[in-house]
Amino acid sequence: MATQYTFTNFFLGKEITASRSEIKRLMLTGYLALICISVAAMYTAFDLANQVFYALPGYVILFVVPALSILLLRRGKYKAAKISLIVTINLVVFWSAVIDPLETGVFLFFIPAGIGSFAIISFEDHKAGLFLIGLTTALFLIAYLGDLEFVEVRKPSEFYIRMSFVFNYFIALAISVLAIYFQMSLNKQSEDELIQKENFANQKNAELQKVNEALDRFVYSVSHDLRSPLSSILGLINLANLTKDPEELNQIIKMIQGRVMAQDNFIREIIDYSRNARTETVAESIDLRKLVDEVIENLKFDGLADKIEFRQHIPQEFILVSDKIRLTVILSNLIGNAIKYHDLNKEKPYIEIGYKIDECCLYIEDNGTGVKTEHQQKIFNMFYRGSDRVTGSGLGLFITKEAVSKLGGTIALKSVYGEGSTFIVIFPANSRALHK
Repeated sequence: MATQYTFTNFFLGKEITASRSEIKRLMLTGYLALICISVAAMYTAFDLANQVFYALPGYVILFVVPALSILLLRRGKYKAAKISLIVTINLVVFWSAVIDPLETGVFLFFIPAGIGSFAIISFEDHKAGLFLIGLTTALFLIAYLGDLEFVEVRKPSEFYIRMSFVFNYFIALAISVLAIYFQMSLNKQSEDELIQKENFANQKNAELQKVNEALDRFVYSVSHDLRSPLSSILGLINLANLTKDPEELNQIIKMIQGRVMAQDNFIREIIDYSRNARTETVAESIDLRKLVDEVIENLKFDGLADKIEFRQHIPQEFILVSDKIRLTVILSNLIGNAIKYHDLNKEKPYIEIGYKIDECCLYIEDNGTGVKTEHQQKIFNMFYRGSDRVTGSGLGLFITKEAVSKLGGTIALKSVYGEGSTFIVIFPANSRALHK
């Protein structure tokens, strides 16, 4: 990985404004330039060792222009760097093909020159790529079919010809493989991006479908849960207008107050659901025992709560790192449900709230009415009411499950009808519980 970044900085500098696919093409341009410089140096040494001097001017050009191409890359002149490099390669190959014996196989270089033209030129500049391909083809035909002789040369030795063919073959193969590899790499990158976008779209479609289903259920519920209390209030107001009995009027006012509170609770649940769906989680240190005390205190406006024993099995000053708003919603709904479905016929009605550090789980246990088996898999569904004692909207446990899910946890129910229920909230393994 370090080598890749070194070459990137060497070819393109530190300030790069191109896209990822363009960066790959620019890197290929840089690699081709380095190969040209290396080939020029190698052939210069090889020719001098074999006393072959006619191709030296071409090697000088093949050394200088690629070096200038790298300099153009570093200065952000990307198109000029690409075209100057490909044109130089074509002209040097053409020069060599004309003056070198055919047996050296220098014509092989026209193939990587053509492949390289398309490999380093982006689709937006396809006209330039076609021009370079046309140039390569024209130079090949002129060199192969034409009878050109720029300089008079002495035919090199058989050893030189054979070794030149081997060198030319492997160099042409290496350049072709490099160009094709970069094209495959670009295709792989495009495929990965398409798959990633497809997965993202599928995820968003699933979320949208979930939202639409929730919206459908919400609209249906609004037609009943929001209008029903208003209809009741209007009916009670009509009764109040007809009565002159102070006691009956007082009773009607209490009933109106109850319907208003039911309406207010429903609106609060809708707000909780919206807030949970739209806001990000914020982890903070929470004194769990203190938070539970606050929740119980807020729920004790119901006079029936005074007849229930509240037990806490949470260490003093126990600190839980979590989202306080969502944890408050979870505790309020679960403890509120335990109060609502109490059983005062039992000798000692109780609600127990505890936290098991080893299992990283919070539990709320009661000895209330319990939940029938056929309802236990459905009570977390939106607007589901599983008991004839239910007077709420059926949103509470749905919102609780959504809040737990936002925290990365899970919620489960253990209940025996007539004996009681235990809700268990398991926090994710990376949640941290601390002591002060």
